Amino acid sequence: MLRTRTFNVLEVSGSAYDRGFAYGEHHRMRLRRHVQSHYDFYAMYFEKSKDELLREASKYSGPLRDYSQDVWDELKGTADGAGASTDEVMIIAAFNELFYPRFEKLCTSFAVRDEATGDGLTYVGQNNDEGVNPWMDGECVTLTRHLQSAAPNVLIYTYVGAPAMMGINSWGLGVCINALAYKSPRTRVPLLAVVREVLNQKDLDGAIREIQRADKSFALNFTMGTSSGIADVEAYPDDVLVRTSGDMLWHTNHCLYSVGFNYESDESHKNSVTRCSRVEALLRAGRGRLDLETLEGILADHENKPDSICLHVNSAKPRPKQERTLDSMIFVPERKEAWIAHGNPCEVGFEKYVV
Repeated sequence: MLRTRTFNVLEVSGSAYDRGFAYGEHHRMRLRRHVQSHYDFYAMYFEKSKDELLREASKYSGPLRDYSQDVWDELKGTADGAGASTDEVMIIAAFNELFYPRFEKLCTSFAVRDEATGDGLTYVGQNNDEGVNPWMDGECVTLTRHLQSAAPNVLIYTYVGAPAMMGINSWGLGVCINALAYKSPRTRVPLLAVVREVLNQKDLDGAIREIQRADKSFALNFTMGTSSGIADVEAYPDDVLVRTSGDMLWHTNHCLYSVGFNYESDESHKNSVTRCSRVEALLRAGRGRLDLETLEGILADHENKPDSICLHVNSAKPRPKQERTLDSMIFVPERKEAWIAHGNPCEVGFEKYVV
């Protein structure tokens, strides 16, 4: 029988700064440990000093502020609430640009609806696969409900200090993300700030426009769904590639919709292709009867281990490259629900959370 492990959901309200301050104050010690974990990791494996890392992170502040004053105000509030500097928080907020270019990309996502499902509902889900370090073996993860007056309420899953990663809002927009391979980051808008703005949109058209609007610094895939449709968006500084479907979409960490954007090693590319082929096969095999339980089973799949959808630590790898599935999630737009397994979904049951 699967064990139960639930999130303590923090609820914040007020202005963007007020919400950020409440978040930073509540997670003060966790955020400071998380930043220190990054200092230690970069020093050990990249011989990068604290001052060097802070200087590199600070370059993303101006582009983020220019892109979205609200996201900047949230980040500033988080820093002030935690007693940290904005540059320290930016180390986490821009981790897609600072960290991912150096490491293998992970995560498997999908969106299904209409005739693909047995109940006619829409489901958007993924496994969040990540390194054990510097991510505190998953202890950096937070779940927050933002009560907003000028935008929908939103339930945000993210690492403490990062604007947003996955989530669902009260208009029924569910968002998942996958890291993508790309040449090198640019000093522009960090993409987790874009995710935060996407979660303020009321429909897929608005979400896609927000991704297109941003002067993007690196690459990220968005798998999204509402009660009226699903879309998958590969976002690069050079291009935004959009695919829609009437029933099923899926993605891992290599480009599916064009060529010329894959700059990963053969090993990493193989891992992504293997998982992509497996999730496609499982979705197609279940077409017409996919539901919450079936999709939970897909996210717990171990076929092709160690390149499996449900990822466990491979002790044969060096410490900085040891990864696992931190959490597994499925969003149900029609019901404004998030079902999350706080750990590997083969070991931990899915619990329901609402926006």
